[in-house]
Amino acid sequence: MKNVALIVYGRFPTEKAYGSHLIDVANGFISNKVEVSIIYSKTSNDKTIFESPESYYTTEKIKYVETNNFDFTKLGFFKILPNIIKKVLWSVGAYFWSRSLKSTLRDYDTIWSTNPNTLICHTNSSKTIIYEKHGAGKKIQKVILKQLSKFNNVYFVGTTRTSFKELSNLSKSKSIYLTNGVKLSEYKNTKINTQTNKLNVGYIGMLETYEKDKGVKDAFQQIKKLPDEHKIKVTLIGGPKQKLDEIVNEFKDSKIEFSYSDKIPKNKVPNAMKKLDIGIVPYPEETHMTNYASPMKIFEYAASNTVVLASDIKSNLELKDTDLGILYYEAGNFDDFRNKLLLLINNSELRNKLLLKSQKNIQNYSLQKRFQTLIDFCVRSSNG
Repeated sequence: MKNVALIVYGRFPTEKAYGSHLIDVANGFISNKVEVSIIYSKTSNDKTIFESPESYYTTEKIKYVETNNFDFTKLGFFKILPNIIKKVLWSVGAYFWSRSLKSTLRDYDTIWSTNPNTLICHTNSSKTIIYEKHGAGKKIQKVILKQLSKFNNVYFVGTTRTSFKELSNLSKSKSIYLTNGVKLSEYKNTKINTQTNKLNVGYIGMLETYEKDKGVKDAFQQIKKLPDEHKIKVTLIGGPKQKLDEIVNEFKDSKIEFSYSDKIPKNKVPNAMKKLDIGIVPYPEETHMTNYASPMKIFEYAASNTVVLASDIKSNLELKDTDLGILYYEAGNFDDFRNKLLLLINNSELRNKLLLKSQKNIQNYSLQKRFQTLIDFCVRSSNG
């Protein structure tokens, strides 16, 4: 594995967590001395960030290749089509766009994607093909995945137990379970913060996923209710801006010191996270989040020497095995959230105990190790 193409059919660059994950994937391969290109389709609708990926992500070792693509989602009639028709058109569009890349991909030995429709047309090549599962998948995707499982050069990555199980049912010997990881070099030189005055409680990340609320507003409403004697400050960085504004509005009459922004560049995220003492992951019991969202935020908080307060949805609880410094509360029970938050605020000994657990174990979840494991797995499997 010498050069990898990450192929992206959709909006890129993007504020969504998916964009950050793509950069993490690229950095993971690069840390193992693999050359990486991100090949993405050019779009021009209202959700596109009109900035080059080079300036938006500021990652010098990644090569970005923009390809022409007609973005039919910007057409007026597309918005009024039934969802099933939209999904079919999107899948067909992804297939034909990827098919047009054959000459572009000629010099790459490996192709990686989270969209099976972009991979199926390359299965007859001699390339290594890696599919990473990030959702339940549309019906047409499930059909394509079944076809992919028939090829010996295709490998599957599940980032949660649910996704791994579903992939293993298709191809047990070619499927691997890999949680997310973190680029540890971006989080170096952090220290345990033992202060009890003005603890910084916050959340950094998108406030919705697939237009589903991630529970941040409810959590911040509970933070607002904390008695004045608990001296804290609050940080919130995330979008969409409309959701952020709703939360900010909740604090307009509050005495709590509150800093916020709808977005910051990816390379500034580590420093923002280092400023937190307690980072929250209040995700609700929602199908995508509980089954398919391996929460990279927990790894980022842990690498930042930030205590993690997370809901006990299935995908969060899976990370108990990491032995990172996580305190769980009952998902959707914001009385329990408030009580657990107060426990962390009032108990510096508990905070330090959790921080020490993260310090001890986060080294096991570096991007370098994650992708070394993936590369070794592909090599072993190809050798039988």
